[in-house]
Amino acid sequence: MSQTSATTRRIVRTVAHRKLDWSADVWKAAPIVQNVSQFRSWVATAEAQAEKYKAAPGPIDFASAKKAVRDKELVEFMETFYKSAKLPAETYEWDKDDKEFKLAHFEQVKEQAAVYAELKEDTLKEIEFLKSTRTSADTTIHELMCNNPTIHEEIEDELERREWFKDVGIGAGK
Repeated sequence: MSQTSATTRRIVRTVAHRKLDWSADVWKAAPIVQNVSQFRSWVATAEAQAEKYKAAPGPIDFASAKKAVRDKELVEFMETFYKSAKLPAETYEWDKDDKEFKLAHFEQVKEQAAVYAELKEDTLKEIEFLKSTRTSADTTIHELMCNNPTIHEEIEDELERREWFKDVGIGAGK
């Protein structure tokens, strides 16, 4: 979690001064988001098709077809064929292995979506924190130390070890 938190902080530092557009393409770059979108559109289509075809079809009106078509014999042939043919209804059974695979994949997608939602929430919190602790010309050293305790500890340790110039290559530590 600390690595995620550090990554989140780095991301937020670079974009804290901007207003984030969560619908931007950068947030849609993860392949899982595309899979979820495809799955949602498939589910919507499947539900619409199921609703459309849940009832048996009504009888065909051959009388109106005979009036509208010049070739009456063709319509009569189709009518006799329709009345004599007793075709079984076509049904589809979802393969058990495929169903288990898809359901497992769907659970994985839900878990990853929860992780992304948590990351988004953490990012928003980090943005608010960075905005509230923004350094300006009026910021005091005390406020800076309170807002950044790890930097404060590092500076105090360097002072105690007399490593004042360790980051610039001049001190005794190099």
